[in-house]
Amino acid sequence: MSTALLNGRIYTVDPAIPWSEAVLIDNGTFTVVGTDAEVRAAAPDGTEFVDLGGRMAMPGLHDAHTHLLFSGLKFRYEARLPSGGTQAEIVHDLHHCRCAELVEDGIEPWIVGGEFLPAAFTEGELDRAFLDDAFPDQPVFLYDYTIHHALVNSKALEIAGLSDDSIDPPGGRLIRRPGTNELTGELVETARWPVMRAMPDYRAEVYRDAVAWAASVCHRYGITSVQEASASPQALAAYRDLDRAGALNLHVAAHLVWREEGFGMATTAELDRTIAERESLASEHLDTGRIKIWLDGSPLPPHMTQADLDTHGNIDATNILVAEDQLIEVLSRFDAAGLSVKIHCADEGSVRAALDAFEAVRRSNGPHGPAHEIAHCPFIHDDDYKRFGQLNLVAEMSPAIWHLDLPGHGEAFKFRRILDAGATMTIGSDWIITPNPNLFPALQGMLQHGHESVDLPTAVQLLTVGGARVVGRDRMQGTIATGKAADLIVLDRNIFEIPTEQIGDTQVLRTIFEGRTVFESDNPASTTEKDHHDQF
Repeated sequence: MSTALLNGRIYTVDPAIPWSEAVLIDNGTFTVVGTDAEVRAAAPDGTEFVDLGGRMAMPGLHDAHTHLLFSGLKFRYEARLPSGGTQAEIVHDLHHCRCAELVEDGIEPWIVGGEFLPAAFTEGELDRAFLDDAFPDQPVFLYDYTIHHALVNSKALEIAGLSDDSIDPPGGRLIRRPGTNELTGELVETARWPVMRAMPDYRAEVYRDAVAWAASVCHRYGITSVQEASASPQALAAYRDLDRAGALNLHVAAHLVWREEGFGMATTAELDRTIAERESLASEHLDTGRIKIWLDGSPLPPHMTQADLDTHGNIDATNILVAEDQLIEVLSRFDAAGLSVKIHCADEGSVRAALDAFEAVRRSNGPHGPAHEIAHCPFIHDDDYKRFGQLNLVAEMSPAIWHLDLPGHGEAFKFRRILDAGATMTIGSDWIITPNPNLFPALQGMLQHGHESVDLPTAVQLLTVGGARVVGRDRMQGTIATGKAADLIVLDRNIFEIPTEQIGDTQVLRTIFEGRTVFESDNPASTTEKDHHDQF
């Protein structure tokens, strides 16, 4: 069936025709973009007519950094802990975990939940002892508010083969009770890996449902295209199965995990095998031609596992997770294979280390390889901004500071400076850290960042066709133009005609993906008539 959207203020993000009154959609693509009269004249019999009532519409949003499987598991299945909760409150909520139904029959379930806030615990309280008292025989794994660290009980340590005699792994720390070798159960960065390797997989249908639910939440916020920043084997299987069943209403550019066993949900060997088999995992809406590497940790207290520059401007390698020679070797290999790499960098030191490695790869492989990405980029040294453009790199920024009050992030994300340096920039939600993937608060924040602000047309372009271009899909999505995929959202306000401080509260009334309505508000401000053209 064809669909005609009429009587709207449609912002196309197409410089040739920035605004339109109406569009005609047929077989999942825009066939007419123009006036009501033009669309009415072209609409075939049986067309569904939608009166937008003067509402604003625009292309679907592109989220350049999200974790849909993790978010689906976190918000739909695993134990949700009270923010800043006490030990007693945490134990109470863990007793109501649905964990037993997540695994196959006959497999001992783990209690998994999050996220705890270390600052809420007094000295000595952040210890496995209270979990041992409540769950002496069942393994417990709790992730903290950064998602980079965890707290586990004695049973989990035992199953993972960790003891007081265990040594800290490269890139991680086993926290110990003061003055002793006794493990508290708190695991920093790579120290989580042995425990996570011991945790059983959930049932395949749990992963599928978690991804499907997360995709539906994306639709609620107008997101029709994403970059999955932790495409584990489990996530890839869920995406592929949903897509083959015709139930994946998202364009997904999946970044397959290299070596990071926590976010990758698999051993290093399994992650390598997944990358080698990537082409067989792709499907119509799932692109598997991308890689994700973590170069440092999280710039948040108490552990502060980001990589800084020292007082002399040199990279402090303390929290660098991949040695320079190994990083150059693996980047060179992926670059030669045509695989775009996204590198997690949380501070100036890791950003510079990534830039140095990419520069070495450009020298050895030539300047025309894939447009690789540096993820997050909250802090970049002044000397390094120009290098993004020179090396054809993407600065992907995920300004969760407009969702959460993160300490030390008031001066983060120099939007104007990175664009003025000639670099490509994208915007992601980093959903799993944030309570939802809503990008409108970030859009408002980009306009209210002092000297680093950007104008509204630029910000909207970054969130639509700019993101599509980075994943190689700008010919088919990102603008509303004839022949492109009919990905469109209807808003409750015209963001070009309201005060900037109201943009963050924008609500999506309808989300259309490839011509199909995949979300409609419970109180939509639009009128739909299913009628023949000659009866409209």
